[in-house]
Amino acid sequence: MKSTIVYTLLLLALLFITSCNSDVPPPPAETPKEQVKPKSEFDELESKLAHDSTNTELRTMLATRYYSAGALEKAAYEYILIYNSDTNNTNAITNLGNIYYDNHQDAKAIEFYEKAILIDKTNINIRCDLATCYSNINKYKDAIKILEKNCLIDPRHAKSHYNLSIMYSRIGENKSADKEIKIYQRLTEGLK
Repeated sequence: MKSTIVYTLLLLALLFITSCNSDVPPPPAETPKEQVKPKSEFDELESKLAHDSTNTELRTMLATRYYSAGALEKAAYEYILIYNSDTNNTNAITNLGNIYYDNHQDAKAIEFYEKAILIDKTNINIRCDLATCYSNINKYKDAIKILEKNCLIDPRHAKSHYNLSIMYSRIGENKSADKEIKIYQRLTEGLK
């Protein structure tokens, strides 16, 4: 009880000195933590979309941020909204494939990658993703066909040669695997 009285007197003295001395700022008022809500990195985009829900660019930015943050369900929702408004949006289609791939649903990922390739037949990166899914379900020959075509489209695409070497080794074609890994090494020489 005595310490409470002393503490109260010290606090009153401090308040009196503070109010008399204009050079000393008053102590900051404490705000309960329940009332302080930090802004998330998504708040601004969500707010803008609330006012302009058809803005595909904003929705894509939000979906990409969700995806990067590991919020795959929210990212998928945003990509589906984009896809529903533009069924030829290869970015949304490919990212839906990526989300299914990340969730180990290769058959569903393949559907989306194939849709994206129908729109953009020469997109080597989507084709690599598709080949990876085929590999995951042990369809190595399908993966090889895709990767061989990639190498025809762009002979300098190192990832295609690297993945092709892996596919060849999985089916026991070691000579072809060695040839592809050497091409990969030549293409990436000096990049490390």
